[in-house]
Amino acid sequence: MNGVVGVVATNIPCEVVAFSDRRLRPLIYIYNFPGLIRRTKLKGNVLLDYTLLSFSYCGTYLASYSSLPEFELAIWNWESSVILCKKSQPGTDVSQMTFNPMNWHQLCLSSPSAVTVWTIERSNQEHYLKAKSVKLPMEDGSFFNETDVIFPTSLAKDLIYGPILPLSAIAGLVGEEAETFRPKDDLYPSLHPSIHCWTPTSDLYVGCEEGHLLMINGETLKVTVLKIEDTVAKERRNLISPVTMAYQKGGVLISGIDGFVYSFIIKDSTYKIETFLDVEEPMTIS
Repeated sequence: MNGVVGVVATNIPCEVVAFSDRRLRPLIYIYNFPGLIRRTKLKGNVLLDYTLLSFSYCGTYLASYSSLPEFELAIWNWESSVILCKKSQPGTDVSQMTFNPMNWHQLCLSSPSAVTVWTIERSNQEHYLKAKSVKLPMEDGSFFNETDVIFPTSLAKDLIYGPILPLSAIAGLVGEEAETFRPKDDLYPSLHPSIHCWTPTSDLYVGCEEGHLLMINGETLKVTVLKIEDTVAKERRNLISPVTMAYQKGGVLISGIDGFVYSFIIKDSTYKIETFLDVEEPMTIS
């Protein structure tokens, strides 16, 4: 390889490191570490750049995400140098991508505007990617009640033309889709995820720019906004805009732009700040 290294990912159990190069039609290289002996070279159809790489915690799987024009999520078997499945998301930037440590068939992709859980489904030797988006709370941490907006308790009635129909009824929708349908231009400001991590129970913790900490059920994708027990922590919360997060037994370790590392002890739907460390400068993702 010659040139500039792009993104990097490590796999400690397999003692390998993956990195992309920065050139037209970039490649992904897999090297042994610390021996630095090349294991394989992965060649896809990406035109400009890879933005994220992530190894699964078990097996020989690697996820890659590319920049424009493809915005492509691809799942590789890096040992055999083949793409198992891929999916393009035009115009969708992603800031973090991780495998579920307990299930390599599940990934989480997050950005400041969305959290999406992807499932890798398999039929014989064919693999498919299926996405489910998480419905984020509003910026103040409350939830937008879509049913009340679409099906209010009492709709105005026109004496000549009859009741005013919900937009979903006019569109001819039925079932769950009708209950949650909203026009594309009917938007509400939601929280902005900045970091996430998996738990041993396949749930997700998500830190947001606004200082909120969310817990997402890995199966139902139900979101719970965790509450702070300590009143002193509540006053400090706006300073905790997390940029790194790591799971620890009973909670998470979080660092932010304020130069502190915080230990969050989580119990049910509440948490408290047990300890923190002053590192005297902002923390970033390495």
